[in-house]
Amino acid sequence: MNTADGRLHLRLGTRGSELARTQSGHVADALRALGHSVELVTIRSEGDVTSGSLLEAGGLGVFAAALRLALLRGAVDLVVHSLKDLPTAPVEGLAVAAIPERELPFDALCARDGLTFAELPPMARVGTGSPRRAAQLRAQRPDLTVVEIRGNVGTRLARVHGHGTEPGDLDAVVLARAGLARLGRFDAATDTLDLLPAPGQGALAVECRTIDVGLREVLLQLDHADTRLCVTAERTVLATLEAGCAAPVGAYARVVNGHVEFTASVFNAEGTSSVTARRSAPLPVDAGALGHEVALELLAKGAADVTPLGEARASQLEDFHHEQALWAPGTAEALVGRRVLLPRPEGPLAQAIRAAGAEVDAVPVTETQSLPFSLPGRVDWLVLTSPVGVRMLSEAGVELADLADRIAAVGPATAAAIEALGVRVDIVPSGRSDAGALLGVLPQGPASALLAGSALAGPTMADGLAARGWDVDVVHTYTTATVADAPAVRPWSDYDAVVVTAGSIARAVVDLLGMPEPHVAVVTLGEPSAAASDAVGLRVHAIADTQDGPGVVDALVHALTEEKQ
Repeated sequence: MNTADGRLHLRLGTRGSELARTQSGHVADALRALGHSVELVTIRSEGDVTSGSLLEAGGLGVFAAALRLALLRGAVDLVVHSLKDLPTAPVEGLAVAAIPERELPFDALCARDGLTFAELPPMARVGTGSPRRAAQLRAQRPDLTVVEIRGNVGTRLARVHGHGTEPGDLDAVVLARAGLARLGRFDAATDTLDLLPAPGQGALAVECRTIDVGLREVLLQLDHADTRLCVTAERTVLATLEAGCAAPVGAYARVVNGHVEFTASVFNAEGTSSVTARRSAPLPVDAGALGHEVALELLAKGAADVTPLGEARASQLEDFHHEQALWAPGTAEALVGRRVLLPRPEGPLAQAIRAAGAEVDAVPVTETQSLPFSLPGRVDWLVLTSPVGVRMLSEAGVELADLADRIAAVGPATAAAIEALGVRVDIVPSGRSDAGALLGVLPQGPASALLAGSALAGPTMADGLAARGWDVDVVHTYTTATVADAPAVRPWSDYDAVVVTAGSIARAVVDLLGMPEPHVAVVTLGEPSAAASDAVGLRVHAIADTQDGPGVVDALVHALTEEKQ
């Protein structure tokens, strides 16, 4: 760490996300301005599984623990956290050596068509992953539909503005103003909301080992006294309530005219009940004592009846800060700290991979283009192999039940799309969702069939039915093309793995990014996707046994843990 001239060479641990690297970069630049050299080290860590979900544990992210383990083990010299996501329980051997001046801690609305919060129409769909935000949105606008969302900033904004030809499915999302500002994306905000922020929101915490006294003295130069005072009061409320980082608790302290003005509230999830406490105290003030006093007032007003607190919670924050208890159930050790490119829209597959511990960029890289088509007369079987194929028929005004006596779907997602139209599905293969599996459950005897779907679909289904003596009509209702540009897609160097879900996806990924770097594991959904990947030069490391979350997670674990020959 020390150099001959007294300057420091520092290894700053960071998560791989764009926001984490940006925030760490700000701290690195401040240290470089003081004459020290800094290298960013992306943390990919491993740990054990604990009981109790992260939400029940107060919202502790596995990556906060991963950064802290890297620090304790000496892999890095310092780390940077978003303070609002950092548990209040101290960790022996570590110290928050600096809290730089924070950005404005408020929440921003990012809405379609430039709408403000007041202009959102009744029943507008507003996305957020925060129970605190959701509660206050419901309290102020009970007519809104609040939708739980996950993903990075680019992914969340795409839920509003769409991507390529795919429209967004939300009217607005709520994001931290500070995160948008640090990413240079504040132009996406259409309104600043009157919501009480999370304790510590907008502030960064720079953490190092307690024994590194020289480094702590250097980091002290980055510390902002008023910010530390305010966030200490806010986080003391959280600690006293034993509420946890994800609980619907808001707190905001600020220094105004020689006084600390402090407000804290506890909400229920539905936004129908809350309690609030306020204080104004002249400087100097004991921030911890102020926060404790405000928390006691909230408890006296019935905060524990508004939302579960303290012993009513399923687990305790401090349980998540030793090496035998770091991860949530279902976490795959090999995926913690890894970044996966999923070249398709947000959905259950992205959520399943995240739940296993990875960071996921769910970014559509193809766009659907409808094709003119005509349909034959009624047949015995309508065979559908994708939800998009179902949508194309529906949008053309076709009644599926008028096309065939019976309907077959390649998998549960396609079946769900059909049933959403009020139409019964007669056959769905279990396990695999591909042409081979569907052929295995369709009758052997001759029949007539209509295959309606992508012009890029392989011949397996049609050829397999024809070989049985079936009379097969193939109708192309759509095709797919690579999007002109996918700004949320990172370079290959930022990814550990990519999941290829279709042949068109394989071609689009290579068109957009070129061939992946050797360290990137390629996982496919089924043999057809593997064959298409191989055809465009992608070397496949694992094929999912089932085309669902567990199957893809298992394949990712295999690809990332087995040595690539």
